[in-house]
Amino acid sequence: MEGLFRKSFAIAIGFIAVIAISIVAIFGMTTHKPRGVVVLMYHDFGYKGNPSVINAEVFDDQMNALYENDFNIISIEQYVDYMEGRIDLPEKSVLITFDDGYLDFYEIAYPILQTYQFPATNFIIVKSSDEPNPDHLPHLTWDQMREMKANGMSFYNHTYDSHKMLNIDDNKSPMLANHMEGETTEQYKARVKEDLLKAHEILVRELGEQDNILAFPYGAFSDELLEVMEEIGIDHAFTIRPGLNERGEQKLYYRVNAGLSALDGDALVKKITEQY
Repeated sequence: MEGLFRKSFAIAIGFIAVIAISIVAIFGMTTHKPRGVVVLMYHDFGYKGNPSVINAEVFDDQMNALYENDFNIISIEQYVDYMEGRIDLPEKSVLITFDDGYLDFYEIAYPILQTYQFPATNFIIVKSSDEPNPDHLPHLTWDQMREMKANGMSFYNHTYDSHKMLNIDDNKSPMLANHMEGETTEQYKARVKEDLLKAHEILVRELGEQDNILAFPYGAFSDELLEVMEEIGIDHAFTIRPGLNERGEQKLYYRVNAGLSALDGDALVKKITEQY
């Protein structure tokens, strides 16, 4: 009888231990499982007079809301390390990105970002900074970018000179993702390869060694463009499609459009939370 009791007791202890281990495992999975990263997208602060485009006051309110609600604002380098599995990130991690490299990033966004000690990335149209055109909207200078890079900002590839539309059969189509009239596949691949490599080479020349990370103009890409990117080592690229970014083999990332004047701090926090 005593032996039977001991055997039953041992079985019960073992059963309890299995349950305890399972609970710990499940708890660990639910509390430490990466939740992914929301990437915010901005452009300019209303150069063309569009009242729907974000202004300085709304941007400051957004950044304050991120700060007050304990969001973890990360650099693009941390983002890449996370996506490559080299580091983990806490929940509520957010990456702030801008496109086009307009001057008002330096004049408006940068001082506000510094107030909250937030890093951000600007994907620049390289020719617009390397060969400024006084007839176009003002863009960042290399000296301004070097100053900002020393204070947590970063600058990456938005093409050298392919942020344009082609007129194909009376339809506007993004230049980087489409063939020009009469262009063969080989000619197309050679053109976009030259553009993307030239942009990266100038970025490295002016700002130092860094990965070749791309934001697609107009968010557009094609299978042929992805083949070129793989060939030249662009492993991470950003679209304009909304969503949450999680680890995986796919390295084409979602971004949430936050550059709207109607999107105050509370609305932005709600919009980010809805992505999870």
